[in-house]
Amino acid sequence: MLTTSWDLRLRALIAFRDSEGRDPYFRASTPGEHRLAVWLDEQRKAARAGRLTPAHRAKLCEAGLLSEDATGHQRTGAAWLKVESISAFLEDEGRLPSLSSPATAGEKRLAAWMNAQLSSRAAENGPVRELREILAASQDSRDAPLARVG
Repeated sequence: MLTTSWDLRLRALIAFRDSEGRDPYFRASTPGEHRLAVWLDEQRKAARAGRLTPAHRAKLCEAGLLSEDATGHQRTGAAWLKVESISAFLEDEGRLPSLSSPATAGEKRLAAWMNAQLSSRAAENGPVRELREILAASQDSRDAPLARVG
């Protein structure tokens, strides 16, 4: 079986994640880690743009470096991380992040991002649609009667 430079880079990245327990950082002090971070970022960008081969996409998904939702769209990047954070916040706190009276600076940043996304006139992308679904679900749960108290 032919081993390509792409495969070698993937193996190096997997070995790094196994030994360090994290993805490589762009601002790493070691050049090797920085190169791995750049390579991973390039692969994720190629996947979002549809330029990644199905075989490479499958290998990245199998390694846990790329995830796909049920429709096949990529769920990587800062916007999806924010959506996941808002969903986790709602689950943990029972409410959406507050912009007017946040308990922490992190909550305020999440609330500001959420409000900016929801008030934006930009095209509805995957993260914004998911954010609207989370918002609708939180409204539905607040409007439901309190049938299970105690």
